[in-house]
Amino acid sequence: MYQEERLLKILEYLKQHQSMSVMDICTQFDVSRDTARRDIVRLVQEGVVIRTHGGLSLPELQKEILSYQDRLIDESESKKRIGKSGAKLIQDHETVILDVSTTVQFVAEQISAKHITVVTHSIDNVATLSNREDLQIYVLGGYLNVKHRLLYGSSIIDKLSEIRADKAFIGAAAIRTDGLYYPYEEDARVKREMARRSDQVIVVADHTKFVGKSFYRLDFDFVDIIITNQEIPSEIREVLDQKNITVIECEEENE
Repeated sequence: MYQEERLLKILEYLKQHQSMSVMDICTQFDVSRDTARRDIVRLVQEGVVIRTHGGLSLPELQKEILSYQDRLIDESESKKRIGKSGAKLIQDHETVILDVSTTVQFVAEQISAKHITVVTHSIDNVATLSNREDLQIYVLGGYLNVKHRLLYGSSIIDKLSEIRADKAFIGAAAIRTDGLYYPYEEDARVKREMARRSDQVIVVADHTKFVGKSFYRLDFDFVDIIITNQEIPSEIREVLDQKNITVIECEEENE
């Protein structure tokens, strides 16, 4: 069982029982104490649980990891503008990797370029583009995560290693002065491989990502362009300028 799936099951258990010990995690998921402790650290870092002596429990005001559908609604107008700017960068006949991200989905919805090849492991990107007869869709196969609407597993990275793309559009859970951040290790690994296999990497992220926190880091060295909807905090903008990363700030559309 991958860590992402295990963390979701731990949260489901906590909803019913309110608390869970290290030994409970070891027994239920047949993992070592070290693995159980890493799971606890991850959930504490995300702010969805509190650490207790010997385990973890839900805080009084639970802040659960949002589902994909919930995140799609959140800041949707900002994400739509970002997606429109990103879609304009795609040229006819290009091969484009589209990450699993609500903002990347808005890129997919607004692609006007023709005869492109899209590579993705997002079932929503596939659904969005499936009515386009003028493009090809290559689906990175794996196990289905229903909640986050993606395919996952080692086969995703294996397939990416065989591909060369003109552009990759990726999202981020958080953006700090030292890079992009993601809540799951496998998610960060997939993003890293997408970046390695693409000539240009474009990050699409609304303003809320610049004040958030997450766990696993992807270095800015992989990034060429960041598209967002508001002015970036000065300390992060300074780092981006040093690394010659282009920033595109989408303006509010006039009514």
